[in-house]
Amino acid sequence: MRLKKSSILMIAFIGLLGFLVVYPLLMVIYGSLKAGGPFAPTLFSLQGYIDAFSTGITYATLWTTLWLGVVRALLCTAIAIGLAWVVVRTDTPWGKFIELAVWTAFFLPMQPYVMAWIMLLSPVGSVNHFLMNIFALESAPIDIYSYFGIIWVSCLKYPSVIFLLITPAFRSMDASLEESSKMSGASTLTTLRRVTVPVLIPSILAGFLMMFIRVMEGFELETFLGFSKGIFVYTSRVWMLIDFSPPDFPQAMALSTVFLAMIMVLIGTQWRLLRQKEFTTVTGRGFATRPARLGRLKYVTLAIALFYVFLATILPLAAVSIGTFTKYFGYFGGDPWTLDNWTHILGNSYFWFAMKNGLILAGVSATIGMVIYALISYIIVKTRARGRGVVDVLTWLPWGVPAMILALGILWAYIGGLPLKFLYGSMAILILVQVVIRMPFGIRVMSGALIHLGKELEESARIHGASWFQTFRDIVVPLLSPAFISAWIVQFLMAFTDVASIIFLYSHKTMVLSVLMFQYWINGEDIELAAVIGVVQTFVVLVFASFSRWLAAKQEITISVR
Repeated sequence: MRLKKSSILMIAFIGLLGFLVVYPLLMVIYGSLKAGGPFAPTLFSLQGYIDAFSTGITYATLWTTLWLGVVRALLCTAIAIGLAWVVVRTDTPWGKFIELAVWTAFFLPMQPYVMAWIMLLSPVGSVNHFLMNIFALESAPIDIYSYFGIIWVSCLKYPSVIFLLITPAFRSMDASLEESSKMSGASTLTTLRRVTVPVLIPSILAGFLMMFIRVMEGFELETFLGFSKGIFVYTSRVWMLIDFSPPDFPQAMALSTVFLAMIMVLIGTQWRLLRQKEFTTVTGRGFATRPARLGRLKYVTLAIALFYVFLATILPLAAVSIGTFTKYFGYFGGDPWTLDNWTHILGNSYFWFAMKNGLILAGVSATIGMVIYALISYIIVKTRARGRGVVDVLTWLPWGVPAMILALGILWAYIGGLPLKFLYGSMAILILVQVVIRMPFGIRVMSGALIHLGKELEESARIHGASWFQTFRDIVVPLLSPAFISAWIVQFLMAFTDVASIIFLYSHKTMVLSVLMFQYWINGEDIELAAVIGVVQTFVVLVFASFSRWLAAKQEITISVR
């Protein structure tokens, strides 16, 4: 029986995805059973699991990870629901400005964001200093290096992620449902609680579970604010086991395997719950999206939203920028001002070397990744080849795996399991990791664009004698270019600011800006220099993000004109 070309191509794609995603994950599990790592000349052993779960540190870490995850996910989801409701479902003024500010918070790099709040709320921070002077306090009333600090910063940074996910659902909801509730005598808040939120449960639930997984995988925020006070989550514990000398690979991989199982259970739960809950909000019987009129209450919602925007976006940006001009980060006593921090960084050749590497890593990984994502999306959406469902499932896996654990698996898979030791510390393996971990996002974006692309255009090209490749190149690619470019920019920004996925893989020759900033900060002696790098990184990110926003707006105008 001869295989068709489409079947051969599908087998090749499944093999490629298995090699890129499944193989590294299996290596994490395999490595947890071998002392010294997967390919050490030792027998199979459960010693890594025994060591990991015979100490109270592991159970304390597990409990901290779980309760911090639940609390933060609930609070962030509630804040995001409130913001989306204010912006989309009410007549609150300045809705577009609020949405733009929340969108900006989404793109702000995590490291400088945390630095800003450390400058404000550390024991010697400016806010604490102000409160001590006003109320004649002998000690700082707020300590950012605490559980409170981790929750506080999370509740300002992460709601933007859920906001961007649930806003389209809020926009597509039929306003007649809310109007019926109002006509029955329900108040605005009762309508929100008993109509709007229940109807949008699928999107809200998806946002909550995604946020829970995101905070469970968190690294920079938890390490910056918890490390000095002995507050550890799973990711920071794994980092310590591997990065500190001597490294304990079996225990780290044992913890990674257990954590991976927890995350995959959450992913499975998300899929099962969302399949069981379906609500129809757009029908063929007429559709209205009129915002609810709040009367004078709209000025209250405006004040609350602007206060959140101030805390989440404006204040952190101002704080970290001002902090770069101080002799001691966040301390304003005596004569605090200096330009030495900027002079030192901008005159440091290694900074520019790391900047160049960061731009190369982000640019190349985004380009290679988006080409691969576009091809895979086309196969999933536009073909009927057998096995495309398997391909779709495999492309979701990296989203359910912490970036640090997936990078650890790639480290062992391609450097220990294959004769590819030359990849260690190379730019090639950093690019490979970025391509793999960004796969779910890139494929979802391109699949969404392909769904709206009518098949008649391709059929017309094929009727006129064009090959599949010519059709894809001349018809599909030009029509998908706006979505492709927008997704490329987001992929670029994610790779440019990433730390967790490359913390085990970089070398002196492949140092990138985000890791250099992390090293300056974690050493505790060059915090001011880390802040300068953070401001530079933030500037680059906002420039690219603004271009993405402009491009999306231009495309929307073009489509409306057509």
